[in-house]
Amino acid sequence: MTGVTLSGDQFILFVLLLKMGIMAALAGALITSSFFKRLIFLDTRNTRQNWQFALVFGLLLTAGSAVRVLVGYEGMDLSLSGAFLVGLLGGMVPGSAVGFFVGLPGLLHGEWATLPFLVLCGLGGGIIRARTRDRDEFWSVSPFFLNNIVRSWRVLIAERRIDARAAIMLTLLALEAARTLAGDRAPAELFVFHPDHFWVTLCVWLTTLVCVGIPLKIWNNTRVEALLEEQRSAAAQARFDALRSQINPHFLFNVLNAATSLIWSEPEKARWILVKLSSILRRLLRGGEDFVPLSREIEFVEDYLSLEVARFGPEKLKVEKELDPRALDVPVPSMLLQPLVENAVRHGISPKVGGGVVRIEAFRDGGTLRVVVRDNGSGFKESGREGIGLRNVRERLRVAYGQRASIEISSEREQGTSVTILMPVERGQGGA
Repeated sequence: MTGVTLSGDQFILFVLLLKMGIMAALAGALITSSFFKRLIFLDTRNTRQNWQFALVFGLLLTAGSAVRVLVGYEGMDLSLSGAFLVGLLGGMVPGSAVGFFVGLPGLLHGEWATLPFLVLCGLGGGIIRARTRDRDEFWSVSPFFLNNIVRSWRVLIAERRIDARAAIMLTLLALEAARTLAGDRAPAELFVFHPDHFWVTLCVWLTTLVCVGIPLKIWNNTRVEALLEEQRSAAAQARFDALRSQINPHFLFNVLNAATSLIWSEPEKARWILVKLSSILRRLLRGGEDFVPLSREIEFVEDYLSLEVARFGPEKLKVEKELDPRALDVPVPSMLLQPLVENAVRHGISPKVGGGVVRIEAFRDGGTLRVVVRDNGSGFKESGREGIGLRNVRERLRVAYGQRASIEISSEREQGTSVTILMPVERGQGGA
């Protein structure tokens, strides 16, 4: 095997590439941890969270610094960019604490200036964080420093101020320049590369910018995804609430009219109707739960149907149920069945001479819940007709379950209508 000999500058450039790769791998590995994500995206942290944040970074960066001191493997030393990054994301206390611990291996090795220098790096990042009003500015730092220069220049021209991106770049370059000057004068007291050419020194400085920009870019992508998911959830919740508020209130007026007509002839029955109605209205006004057990949904429908039976009479309207006990604990969207039952009464049983039956069925088949609302009423006058109630139910199923739920409607003239809902037992992720 032929050996390859690198010059001093070539070796430094190789180490710089290695450092960038190690920083990218470290940032990618950390962001997969839910514990780390909770810490990294907090705008404010308590004392315990600050020390947890410092501990995570401190252990990793100190290990890399120790490898450099003990083994001479410079590519593992991310002390400057790491301490600065902790200060930028965590504040001055975590940043200076990490700088202190990362500087200990160098101090024990005789590099007495390493520890105070790294504490200064952590403080520098923390100061920028404290003075940045818009935290999105340092989250948007790119590993491509030319992009940062262009964005910062636009802010400077438009707003006459130095933004966080420019402050980060200038501070890091100043720290690297200070380390280079101090290391050249006292090489035994502070670790620094000693290139043969100045352009390699510039590469060393720019690598520090990249090693700060890479993790910020990786973590910001995850942060943006989380924000988008929150917005999608909020939009779905708003849509869900809007659909729930569209429940047809016509039965309220019908029930009040029925109670009014019975006040003088059958006051006890009128009183019973109003008590039942108050229970229904309490549930409608409360409206804070998006999902309820099927058993509670059935109870609400029973209250509603008892009012309709009182209005039409037991000879006109009969109610039947067939419920699988295993299905009663399954969560379903609140107020999902009421529009279907109301349609069955208003459009199926009410127009039919002699009355009819409304039947509610619920069965659980493995991971699927099947709910059926059927009547033997007059059926649809037009094939495929779908009113507000059915559209509401269909849309709420889509918002809650996406493509995992379905609704099937079958109707025949003078034979009745059957509405079948299939939905997953486990809610999981909706489609909105």
